[in-house]
Amino acid sequence: MAANPRIVFIASHLGYPMESTPLGGGAMVGLRLTRAFAASGACRLSVLGSGSEPPGPGMDYIRLDTRAGRGKDPDLVRLSEWEYADFCRDFGSEAVRFLLSRSGEFPPEETLLVVNDVSEAPDMARFAQAGYRQCSLWHVDVVEFFNRIYLGRLLSPRQAARLFRLWEDAGLGPLTPEVLKLVFEKQRVAVESSDLLIVPSRGMAGVLKECYLDRAPGAAPLEERIRVVPWGSWKEDASFAEEDARRLAAHYQIGPETRVLMTLSRISPEKGIDILLEALRLLEKRGRLPPDICLFVCGEPAFMRGASYSRRVREAAERLGAVRVFFPGYLPSREKQAYFRLAHLFVSPSVHESYGLTLAEAMRAGLPVLAGDHYGAREMLGEECGRIVSYGNVPAEALAEGLAGLLGDPEGLRRMGERARRRGEGADFSEAARTVLAAILSLPLKKS
Repeated sequence: MAANPRIVFIASHLGYPMESTPLGGGAMVGLRLTRAFAASGACRLSVLGSGSEPPGPGMDYIRLDTRAGRGKDPDLVRLSEWEYADFCRDFGSEAVRFLLSRSGEFPPEETLLVVNDVSEAPDMARFAQAGYRQCSLWHVDVVEFFNRIYLGRLLSPRQAARLFRLWEDAGLGPLTPEVLKLVFEKQRVAVESSDLLIVPSRGMAGVLKECYLDRAPGAAPLEERIRVVPWGSWKEDASFAEEDARRLAAHYQIGPETRVLMTLSRISPEKGIDILLEALRLLEKRGRLPPDICLFVCGEPAFMRGASYSRRVREAAERLGAVRVFFPGYLPSREKQAYFRLAHLFVSPSVHESYGLTLAEAMRAGLPVLAGDHYGAREMLGEECGRIVSYGNVPAEALAEGLAGLLGDPEGLRRMGERARRRGEGADFSEAARTVLAAILSLPLKKS
């Protein structure tokens, strides 16, 4: 290992003002990691992104242009599935072109590559062939996500990955639409080409092992290359939270008896917001809700399927009678802390989460959590901090029962919130960043 090795951090979603751009948890983790790596002084850091705003001091930032941007920052949140696939392909091609054309400046014997979010990654096989050691950071298992959201769980992730492998082995790979390459081909190549895979949950690690345990030709066994590092959350400035919360309470007419629910995520089908609204409708119909209750659905529509799903969610909200539903939009960090302070219960109704960064943030802010049975909830929560609901065949019914039980016990909610805060504060992002950096720097570089 060189005394001061160079890390090239490749992240298509970097280069944007995160306080006003809803790009999701993977982009925010990437931003925080680059800042932590730069501050550590343990490496020379270069960052490749697609936006024009450098992520922070102490690093070299290179903006890669794409057709979606045409010299300007591409409007990522408004791209369709097909446009987004084109953007990812363009960014990946530019990253490969940039690094391989400047191998004298970034020689494999001195350079470690870190790829943030696999579906937006460049062709990692090309980098492996050039001799670079690579670490991939996994925020979403796109094969499992695609299987749950688009295929309706007709196949297991392992079966879906195997079918695509058979398709490729039959020589049909060139006929694959770009959006499916983004899901299946890129993920397979990333697994095979990564010297280190960082995943945020044991559940995600298990699925990847099931799908790709036999697909690592010439590489160490996947079991030896994969490492679970939960991200936790970072400390935010909450000095104005109480004052801001009072302002919000007056604006939304929230009194001492009002029960406040909050969910925070991209507005996207896998987030299960429709399930939460249907659960509230069922409880409202049965007279099992407190007399004054409101729900904050915080976040913006996702850039794939988000607009149509958002319309569906708003229509469901309008069908509620007594429950007041508000859509505050994307929350910068200061506003987020105020809404956390206002809420009594955080609901994470997702049908799929590889981790659940907002769940970790809510716990750190002292909120008890009601969650669907996804990876993040399973590994972060316990009975002492909230409840996990197994959806079964009728998700809204299951979530309704969980809501009724928790809302009927205000003192129990308060105690859960206190325990959630302690657990959330104990899972600090700075420790995760140090662990990831140490693991990356432990990779043996190519001998010159």
